[in-house]
This record gives sequence, structure tokens and C-alpha cells, in this order.
Amino acid sequence: MLSEPYKATTDIYALKLANIYITFLIDMQKTLFLIAAVILFISACSNKPKVNKPHTVPATNAGRYALKNDKAPDSSKFDTTTLQQWEIKVEPLSRYGNHSPYVVFGKTYYLAKSNQDFEQSGTASWYGKKFHGHTTSNMEIFDMYKLTAAHRTLPLPSYVEVTNLDNNKKVIVRVNDRGPFKSKRIIDLSWAAAKALDYDTKGLANVHIRLIQPADNKPEPVVTAKQKSPNQTRVNGLKFLQVGAFSQKNHALNIASQLSQLILLPVHVSNTLAQNPLYRVRIGPLSEDENIIDIIQKVHEKGFLNTKMIVE
Repeated sequence: MLSEPYKATTDIYALKLANIYITFLIDMQKTLFLIAAVILFISACSNKPKVNKPHTVPATNAGRYALKNDKAPDSSKFDTTTLQQWEIKVEPLSRYGNHSPYVVFGKTYYLAKSNQDFEQSGTASWYGKKFHGHTTSNMEIFDMYKLTAAHRTLPLPSYVEVTNLDNNKKVIVRVNDRGPFKSKRIIDLSWAAAKALDYDTKGLANVHIRLIQPADNKPEPVVTAKQKSPNQTRVNGLKFLQVGAFSQKNHALNIASQLSQLILLPVHVSNTLAQNPLYRVRIGPLSEDENIIDIIQKVHEKGFLNTKMIVE
């Protein structure tokens, strides 16, 4: 039989061991809780959908197009025999896109006469999905499924017979846009026109182009604000940035050349047709896609501070 002092001592040790065990269980419970919380947090993070940061579009005209590079439609199954052919007819010159001269990338272009013969041989390219749905130079809407084209100097609109010299296939396109400017190519066809000529997968073709004269080729008046071509998009109040008006034509052309290398937009020189004419240097027309503030800032940095917006 244990003595009273020894029994008391044993009870004290038992109590201490019990306290240690309880403390251990509490610590283990806390640890397991923390581990479970960490696992849940990691699991939640792994299942959380990624949020992409918004893409910052450069403040240039290139930013107006969603695609960085041009490409064909997602589906190449397109029957070219269903393409609507153009009725060759006399059309009034578009109100926009027919400024002569105009300057792009420092080079000056003068428009060809619509009632004169025009033929040209060289390389053709095509443009498609990147530009689909955007405005052309004469303010129509580009449709890559129509037989249209871009040319640097032919009147807008005009009709051109294009012959693929590699396979002798022909197609008639309606020119309603300006370009191409960055190469020695002579014409840019819509994707549908390129497919009709069987070079849509190649990208380039050796072609011969010939301006087609309508049967009744009378002088075409320029389309006014009250008189619009049936094929032309209704556009009112287009904006131009006028850099200045100058008495010397060569001086105006020189300024236009400088600005065209700074801004990825056409810069044209127009005559006021007064007794003492002034040559106005204007950028545009400007669509809502262009960053007008950025353009004005670039023009001011070149020393032209008296710019003003013109609405026609």
C-alpha cells in the first residue's frame, strides 16, 4: 500500500502528463486545421479562372485592325462560281479617295484619267480577314467575299480586268480602295478575287490589268453630299485635319511628304481654285478608329501648330 506522500506525488505527475497530452492534441488539431486551410486555398487558386490583362493597343492607325497579320477566312470552302459579277457602268467619282495629288510614305501619287486607256503588268497580292468590315478609301465597307481591289492611282470607283499570267484566268474587279503602298505590287485584290484567279494560297501572282471603259463613257461628276452612288456607304460629316494652306504647291507637297512618313494615313494637297490659289495640306478622312489626339500631337511636334479640324 502506497504512502500518502508518494500517492500525492504520483497524482501530480499523472496530471502533468494529462495536461501535456491535451496540449499535444490541441496543437495537432490546430496544425491539421492549418494544413486543411492551405489545401483548400491552393485548390481554390488552381480552379480560379485566369483573367487576361487588357491588351494595350498602340496609338497608331495600325491599331484599328483586330488582327496583326492578314489571313484568309476560317473556312476556305467557297464556291467562286457564285460570285456576283459586276455590271460595267458609268459611276460618278467617289467624293472621298480621289484627291490628286496625295502622299503616302513620302511618295506622291497623281490619279490617272478615268476616260483614258490604262494597262499595267506586275505582281498582285490579296487582302482579306484583317480588313474585312472596315472602310475603304472611298468610305465603302470592304467585303473580302466581293470582287473588289485596291490600286494607287486608278479613279474610285473603276472597273479593271485582271488576268493571272500564270494560268490565264481572268476576273473583273471594282476598284474602291487605295494601295498597296509597302511594296512593288501593282494591285491588291480581295480574297475572293484572288481565289477566283487561283492564287489565294500562294499570296502573289503575276498579272496584267486593264481599265475597262463603260459603253457610255461620259465625264463623271464627283459625288456630292446630296448625291451618293448606290454602292457607297452613307457618310456625313467626315473629318479632316488641315495642317495649313500654302501659296506654293511644291512647298505644300514637301510638307505632305514629311507628314506621310510620320503618320500612317494619306495626306493630300488640294487647290482652293481661287484667283490666287492656296494649297491645303490635309490628313484624312479620319474615321472613329483613328487616334486623332495622337495625330495632332505628332503634327505639332513637327512644328505645325495651326492645325484645325475640317468637317465635310
